[in-house]
Amino acid sequence: MKKTLFFVLICCFLGSFTTIAQNDVGTLYFKDGRKLHGLAKLINGDQVKFRNAKGEKAQRYHFEDLAQVVINDREEPSTYIYLEIRKGFFNVVRELEIGPVSLYVLEQRGYSAPMYVGGANSQMNMMHSNFYDINNLYVSKGNNGEITHLGSNQLFSKNFKNAASEYFSDCPVLVTKIQNKEFKKKHVKDIVNFYNLKCNEQQAVILKKNQ
Repeated sequence: MKKTLFFVLICCFLGSFTTIAQNDVGTLYFKDGRKLHGLAKLINGDQVKFRNAKGEKAQRYHFEDLAQVVINDREEPSTYIYLEIRKGFFNVVRELEIGPVSLYVLEQRGYSAPMYVGGANSQMNMMHSNFYDINNLYVSKGNNGEITHLGSNQLFSKNFKNAASEYFSDCPVLVTKIQNKEFKKKHVKDIVNFYNLKCNEQQAVILKKNQ
């Protein structure tokens, strides 16, 4: 009975999460130049489910075959790409800003599965599941630059000030702001924007994304 209840609860939580991500109007851009326009949503962390129109059969495409996916899931369309966030490890990220330094976010949302823990008299008690929402921010310099992780909204990084100062060392005025804590870990987006607008010697076109 307890096992049955356990699996029912898992299905309920997964079902609740699935309804969060509805099909939105989107465009798939393939590496071979093809383009598909219809309804799309991200699934399984590295795939997109696509259908030409509501009610038609859906197909799944892996991001390995895609240059980018643009989905109208916010006030402004979001652009998703498949990025090697560390050597040999790829994930789907959303573009926040493209410029001399580009900024991406890896969004991880869902429900942790309920768990049973031992209680008094060998009775098993169920721990409720929790919704998690983790946003990891990554930056890169120039075209095909190395990807650097510059913070998460849930993971504490003691070395953020030093890491950020070293990364933006070619802009002394920005380093001063970071060292003086005018810019902190929670200001990663502002730091990147400051660098692109005020630290880059060349005139650059900055493409800001909806956050």
